[in-house]
Amino acid sequence: MTNTLTARIEVFRPGTFTPMQGEPITYSAADLKAVADAYDPETAPAPVVVGHPDTDAPAYGWVKSFDYDTKAERLFANVHQIEPQFADLVKAGRYKKVSMAFFGPAQGHNPVPGCWYPKHVGFLGAAAPAVSGLKNITFAGDAGATFTAAYGAGSQSASLFRRLRDWLIESDGIEAADKILPTWEIDWLDDADEPQELRFSAAPTDPQPQPKKEPAVPNQPDAAFAAREADVATREQRLAAREAEIAHAENVTFAEGLVQDGRLIPASKDKVVAILDALPATATVAFSEAGEKLAPAAAIREVLQAQPKVVTFGEQDLGGDPEGTPATFAADGRPVDAAALAIHNKALAYQRAHPGTEFMDAVRAVS
Repeated sequence: MTNTLTARIEVFRPGTFTPMQGEPITYSAADLKAVADAYDPETAPAPVVVGHPDTDAPAYGWVKSFDYDTKAERLFANVHQIEPQFADLVKAGRYKKVSMAFFGPAQGHNPVPGCWYPKHVGFLGAAAPAVSGLKNITFAGDAGATFTAAYGAGSQSASLFRRLRDWLIESDGIEAADKILPTWEIDWLDDADEPQELRFSAAPTDPQPQPKKEPAVPNQPDAAFAAREADVATREQRLAAREAEIAHAENVTFAEGLVQDGRLIPASKDKVVAILDALPATATVAFSEAGEKLAPAAAIREVLQAQPKVVTFGEQDLGGDPEGTPATFAADGRPVDAAALAIHNKALAYQRAHPGTEFMDAVRAVS
């Protein structure tokens, strides 16, 4: 048996929209056509999720392809492998709105650098999407959607439970996964010939009898899964290091610009760079609730750019010659004899004009 649940839904349109974090972004028809052309479901598929989870899990379906309708001016997602119970919730009206999340063109994790790439398609309940004007999602009675299903055991059912088990391992660990979805039960589904009803529960209430086969050793990690996890972790570390280097270079350039503009003293440049390096940056652009929400780093940048100038470079008018301003008090606070001060200044001028002259000789010469 195969799972043939599919749907075609509107997910985006051209315009200027404010993401959950950051400044408004304008998307043209060419941008959205590039999204559809760049999408590769084999190497970087976009999951169907609820809301905008950071981990893109759990996945209730997958986007098979995107296409841009020039006449309707809409980007459509062609969704397949939709989880049946999730489909029932959509049919019941629990999720009527949709919201896209993209990888930015310059983001290190972007599978196709240089263009916007779909990260996931988020189904929304009561939250208002930032991209208005899209049709409500419906999996029943919609001429634009096809929705058929066939259920049973076999490889598709086993594949679904394996993905659920992988998610449980990531979120709760191998022990919890072994307790809720043991490997032998998934293997049993793979070998079963009779159709089975798909069930989802927090924990099995009536354990199924074990088939006549050697069960997996409890708490024994899956070697293939562990190898994939290690490979993913290594790649994420490399990408994170690359993104950190790029962000650090941008922060240094920003701080140097503040110094050149006179809004930051040079001694504080390294401190500002260290603060910006430590603040979290926006990883993706997700369109959901309208309204501007700044990331901490963006907020700090705005504050620093709004500061008045504290340093002025170039020639400055310092006023008249300080020697032309007579002093009225000495360093100890006693009044200064104006006549004696005048003779003193004349003697200094005489010394400059007659190098080698002793001060007292100069005094006698000008007195």
